[in-house]
Amino acid sequence: MKTLIHRTSRRLYDPSLGIFFIRLMVGLIFLTHGWNKVVALSQTMAMFSNLGMWPLVGVFIGWLEVIGGLALILGFATRFFGVIFAIEMIAAALLVGAARGFSGMEFELLLAACSLGIVFIGSGKYSVYKMERHLNPDVG
Repeated sequence: MKTLIHRTSRRLYDPSLGIFFIRLMVGLIFLTHGWNKVVALSQTMAMFSNLGMWPLVGVFIGWLEVIGGLALILGFATRFFGVIFAIEMIAAALLVGAARGFSGMEFELLLAACSLGIVFIGSGKYSVYKMERHLNPDVG
């Protein structure tokens, strides 16, 4: 039985598939949260204004999350958006969640950690970036 499990796990070993699923879920979360901000611009601007920020920052963040979420899903510019999202989520955790303690900012910190993981690992082989490099070796 132990040998069967060992052989099966060796066949299923694919770190790029693992990073693909992480990219997919993190990208979907940012895409949907950004889309909600973009669709409800007046509420988004009011929320950012209540946080003491310039209201147009909310519009910028919304579109950043939509575009960056799509980029993470596709595997394009993943390190760039990973850094941006990590900074954004740490700022969100400190601005919004810190008053509620750790449980008030755990989701933001989890997204920040996943975003940093994407920065260090990269897009993996299941991505537009790797596909483009495979089809055209002169790129990059």
